[in-house]
Amino acid sequence: MDVEPVDAAPAQSFRRTVLRQRWEDLVFLHWPVEPAAVARLLPAGTRPDTFDGLSYVGLIGFRMVGLGLGGGPGIPYLGSFWETNVRLYSPGVPVRFGPLSRSGSAHP
Repeated sequence: MDVEPVDAAPAQSFRRTVLRQRWEDLVFLHWPVEPAAVARLLPAGTRPDTFDGLSYVGLIGFRMVGLGLGGGPGIPYLGSFWETNVRLYSPGVPVRFGPLSRSGSAHP
């Protein structure tokens, strides 16, 4: 198995806060799947990330709280909501190692 080293340094540094948010009541669930099962769901030119020959599908649920612009307060009535994501992972897209969200759902 080839493992590429990964460090915590961001690929790009931003000088100004554009959006602020906090995640609460968070759950990460992942299932191992055959890479071929998810390859057809990925954008053209990408491939599934693998670990020990398997790819993983993630179901992530959380409550986003205090969503707001810049350093200001959260947006009233819109700044807190539940969100659910289904994630597939691919090396190099959209960042060096990143998730591709297949679906998302937000509920106030």
